Amino acid sequence: MGLFENTLKSNESLFIDENVLDFNYLPKIMKYREDQQKYVAECIKPLFSDRSGKNLLISGKPGIGKTSAVRFVLRELEEKDDDISCIYVNCWKENTSFKVISSICEQVNYNWTQTRNINELLKECSKKIEKTVIVLDEIDKLNEKDILYSLLESIKNKCIFLITNDLNFLALLDNRIRSRLLAETINFKEYNLNETEGILKQRIELAFVNNVWDKNVFNEVVKKCHALKDIRSGLFLIKDAGNLAESSGSKKILIEHCKKSIEKLSTFKLRNSLDFSDDKLTILNLIKENSGKKCIELFKLYQTNGGDKSYQTFKRNVFDLEKSKVISIKNDIEGIIVKYGILE
Repeated sequence: MGLFENTLKSNESLFIDENVLDFNYLPKIMKYREDQQKYVAECIKPLFSDRSGKNLLISGKPGIGKTSAVRFVLRELEEKDDDISCIYVNCWKENTSFKVISSICEQVNYNWTQTRNINELLKECSKKIEKTVIVLDEIDKLNEKDILYSLLESIKNKCIFLITNDLNFLALLDNRIRSRLLAETINFKEYNLNETEGILKQRIELAFVNNVWDKNVFNEVVKKCHALKDIRSGLFLIKDAGNLAESSGSKKILIEHCKKSIEKLSTFKLRNSLDFSDDKLTILNLIKENSGKKCIELFKLYQTNGGDKSYQTFKRNVFDLEKSKVISIKNDIEGIIVKYGILE
């Protein structure tokens, strides 16, 4: 065997399509969520008979396919029927009533938003929408929930799907909204080990040329991803290990590439940093510089550095960061210990 046989040439790549490993990529076949997709589709079916469908609360932990499953159904709906509008709003980014309704206006091609109030915009939108499915993703991040009431009252034939990581979201809604929403609920369970392996294997087959992944190296990625209970972590590992191998000129993804990628997970943000508020980014950087301190100690440092939120708000932001898997929290006899990085 030649000494340079396993070295890439300048015009060679390990990747067929790196975009397949993006978090937002939607495969043609979505594994292991068929039952949930059928349930979502059943909720939509009355719209074909010019009746409102069922409203739905979709809950479960991050990175287990909630948004992808709904987007998969919407894609099939758009291919089948031009009369039903499909509207998707991410409430983490569009976190006020005006931003939500502005996004809806944009998606139904109504552009005269600057001089109109919310009620006027809703009235104009309702004229352009006869039948619609409205998906409000990350609904728990919406600052003003009254927009739900307005949508329910203003649009005639609709389904409203709310996606959230918070299992208690419905219980926290105002009674007048909850009584009109009458949402059914569906909870997404975490992927088991075999399902995790199947999803990551599907992405590898689409993203890479043949035979660049050794089975033992791939198994390391699967084990780590399953331990973290978040498919996005596995996609990160696969993409990063591939890039490390390629940059080193290797024709194979080796265990050392995988281990280096796993080390990066302690600083890898599963959410794009732009998704975090300025205050959360400040707290995250504070935790990074003072990993292992008690929450109350971090709060005092936060105040010293000019933070103006209460301790309860500070602590709530800390727990939100923990949900996003960029920090870990341990309840100790002396209080809440906060560490930067993902728990092993």
